[in-house]
Parts: sequence; C-alpha cells; structure tokens
Amino acid sequence: MHLVIGAGEFLAQHVTHALSADVPVIELSADADQETMADAVSGVEVIINCGLTWSPSRRLRYRKTAPSLLGRLVAAARQAHVRRIVHVSTADVYGSDHFARITETSRLRPSHGYERLRLFEEEWLLQQAGDVEVVIVRPARIFGEGEDWLTPRLMASLVRGRLWLPGGGRAMQTFVSADDVGRACLAAADRGRPGHRYLVGGFDSTWHEFLMSAARAVGFAAELGSVPYDIAYLRALALETMTAEGAVVWPGILAVDVMGKPHYYDDSQSRRQLTWSPSVGSFEQEMPSMSPWLSRLPAVAAALAEPDQREATSPPGR
Repeated sequence: MHLVIGAGEFLAQHVTHALSADVPVIELSADADQETMADAVSGVEVIINCGLTWSPSRRLRYRKTAPSLLGRLVAAARQAHVRRIVHVSTADVYGSDHFARITETSRLRPSHGYERLRLFEEEWLLQQAGDVEVVIVRPARIFGEGEDWLTPRLMASLVRGRLWLPGGGRAMQTFVSADDVGRACLAAADRGRPGHRYLVGGFDSTWHEFLMSAARAVGFAAELGSVPYDIAYLRALALETMTAEGAVVWPGILAVDVMGKPHYYDDSQSRRQLTWSPSVGSFEQEMPSMSPWLSRLPAVAAALAEPDQREATSPPGR
C-alpha cells in the first residue's frame, strides 16, 4: 500500500493517477492533523510526499524552521514502522545560475528563498527520519493539467495579446510531465537507494515552444515578444520589493529566472539506477489531454468567448 500526501493538489493528483495502475494507493491532504495522519499511515509500506509547503508564487524568506508537514509525517511514519518515504523535491535546489547542463553531481547554488527552503526540507528530512528510509526525487520543470503557478498566468496574458518574456522564452529548459513524475516516484519507491537524491527529467525544450503549442491546442494565434533579461529582472525586483512577505507576487524574481535562464538537466544516472524512463517526450504528445483544461482557464475561456458575443450584437447583415 502506498500513501500519497497532498490530496487535491496539482502534482499529487497526477502521482496518484500514475501509481494506481500498478499499486494500491490512498490519498491524504497535506494539512491533515497528527491524529488523522497517524491513522492513514497504519499498514502503509511507502509514503510519497507531494505536499507543497512552500509556494513559488509567493514572496518567501528563508528561515531554518522545521516544516510542520514533514514533522507530522516523520512522527507518524516512525510510529507506524513505515519502510520508506519518497519525498518529491525540485531540481530548483540547484539554483538558477548554471549555464551548462546540470547533473546529480553539480554544485548546489540556490539563491531564491523558494530554492533554499526546498533544499532545507531535504536536509531536515534526511536528518530526522531515523530508521525510516528516505529517497528524494528532484523533478525538472513540471507541466500538466492543473499546474497553478506559471501556466494560468502566462496563458491569461497570451490570449489577450502579445506576451513579453525574458529572452523571448527561448532559454533551454528540461520539462517533465506530471504523470511521469508519478512513474519516477514508483521507481524510487521500489528501487531507489536510501538517502539518495535523483534528478527526474523528461525532454528539453523552451517556454516559447510550450506556449506556442498550448495556443495551437486551444485554438488562437499566439504572439510572443522578447524583453532583455536585465529589464525583466529589475521590474520583478521592484514589484517584489513592494510585496508583503508571504503574499502572491507576479512576476517575481524567481519566475523571471525560471523563464529567462537555462534550466536543463542530465538525469541519465537516475534513469540507469532506477531503471526508469519518461513516457512523454514532447508538448505535442501531451496537449490533447491538456487542451480541455487550458480552454477552461477563466481568462482563456473569457477571451475566447468575446468574438461570439460581438457577433451576436452586430447589426443585421454585417
């Protein structure tokens, strides 16, 4: 039996869907109290933690404070003698200042609060888990139905007119579908080495290609413009300076770095050790399943409905 933490959240839904084809799965909300979590882990062999303690959409300050979710999770796992915790972290812990392909042995250089907090989570969990095995997976940029940080905001701007991205969104990235992250978690649960951290990638592309593919799938013409990275960064810095700690900021400095700097990874070592490989190799492969959700995004649905409304109120014979 596998327990997935993060029920109702974007990634956990995909992980549960991917796992359910091979193993029995139950879900639990990340905000469950200690008693509920203790009941849920009873009889569970593996816990897969997809609960998101820190949101990249908010202005965050780095503090060395034990994450409450991980504290409850470790206490319940140790009491129930759970064999293994698979913790879903992020490849963002390597930082945004690598301009060559990142491998598992690359230097960790997190600078943003979100990056540093996610790395602190990993270290805390490895130190506090005791006799419970811990395996950490670090996915590249995750995309898929329900992603709630970048895609809705970018699509809302794109459907209304030209979207300006740092460098035109052409910096090389490694993307991975959310369902493939679930398959990697299953491999880590079965074959991951305790205490090891695995990069999880899918394919290399760019934000420009993602957005053009998404626009074609929904059915509108996309216009993407390029703004120098330095200008985008300064604008984001000014906006973030005026934003209260913990509040949503868009686009923040992290978002500018995610879209404007290279983030591409070599996960070949992880693939060999986990005997795992992704099933999604392009945006076009995934767009048929994503397009209904993209079309339902509030800003996209409203913009696409406007031509029909104008036609209905036009004079007869026009």
